[in-house]
Amino acid sequence: MSDQRMTTSVERVFKKLPDGLIREITISYIHFLNAAGDIIRSKLDKSIPGRLFKRATENERSQYGEVMYLFPDEEVPVRLIALGMDYQDGKYGRSL
Repeated sequence: MSDQRMTTSVERVFKKLPDGLIREITISYIHFLNAAGDIIRSKLDKSIPGRLFKRATENERSQYGEVMYLFPDEEVPVRLIALGMDYQDGKYGRSL
């Protein structure tokens, strides 16, 4: 038998879109470990697109969710607010 074990991890990232909105992406990985518990190899399991966000103005809030996120190309975290979905036409765009 092999001494190799597996474990998983989930990473939540945000990707800037051309229209100025920001897409939440949940990434799932499978990690292969040796007997000592060190990661010897990782494999992307799946990538799931999530909600749409936008940069919040000073007093802007959203009942759908808020998050502080540091983009790799920026020096300070920004506050993002989730956009609500209009379920009649299937498009995002409402924020409270």
